[in-house]
Amino acid sequence: MEDELIEKTYALKESLDHDERLLLLKEKEKEMEENEEVMLLSYYFQRAQDEYNDALCHYKEESEEVKKAQKTLFEKKKALDEHPLVQAYLKAYKAVREVYEEIQQTLFEPFHTAYQCKEKK
Repeated sequence: MEDELIEKTYALKESLDHDERLLLLKEKEKEMEENEEVMLLSYYFQRAQDEYNDALCHYKEESEEVKKAQKTLFEKKKALDEHPLVQAYLKAYKAVREVYEEIQQTLFEPFHTAYQCKEKK
């Protein structure tokens, strides 16, 4: 039983290693990581995250400083997310996520048990 399980596990891994959706995701990830424009947008987004976090540390959430930092963060994230290479990567990622969700449900859902806490009286 254990040997059979190990063999099936390796067969699944081998199948995933050659799955066109996973290969496409790796390709899109590489393109994105090697693109200077995407790297720059990612850098700007990271800086905006840092500035927003700093603003939260120093000002109240309702303050103009935090609102301004939040707006900048939104704009930098939007610019990054709208880049064509990022869009292609996210599309490929969605397909791979669906594969993994199907594996999760097929293999592990039968073992899922919902536990409920007893109510305190």
